[in-house]
Amino acid sequence: KDTFCRLIKQNEKAMYSVAFSVLSNESDAADAISESIYRAYKSLDTLNNIYAFKPWLLRIVRNCAVELVRSNKNLLSIDDVEVEESSSENEIVTALTLRKAVEQLKQPYREVVVLFYFEDLSLAQISKITGASVVTAKQQLSRARKMLREMLMETF
Repeated sequence: KDTFCRLIKQNEKAMYSVAFSVLSNESDAADAISESIYRAYKSLDTLNNIYAFKPWLLRIVRNCAVELVRSNKNLLSIDDVEVEESSSENEIVTALTLRKAVEQLKQPYREVVVLFYFEDLSLAQISKITGASVVTAKQQLSRARKMLREMLMETF
């Protein structure tokens, strides 16, 4: 139980990012996370490898968030920009511009970008979370990069 709580605490930000990237609503994201923690605890016996905890947990979070979308018919988006206070004005503008471009991506491209760049997950971990193959995740990431490049060419 203590280990479970510690692992949940370590993955809080990633859980929020995944839930919010699907739901675009803080309250719904919190609901999805609560339900995910409950389901993960109930399903702990299905986890074969403690080192696979993060992708396993984020898959549960994603599934709960998708269920909420289906029931609420919410629009999909990604979380608000987090900018350090010490950031320069240019860095802030760049971060905001990049986030806005990522928000314009459609699912599953937005989700893959959030998981890969904002949550530092590998393509193998992303494939476990999304249920897509590693090849599909790699293709989605490549297409998302191309779309972002085209969107940002006009800005920069």
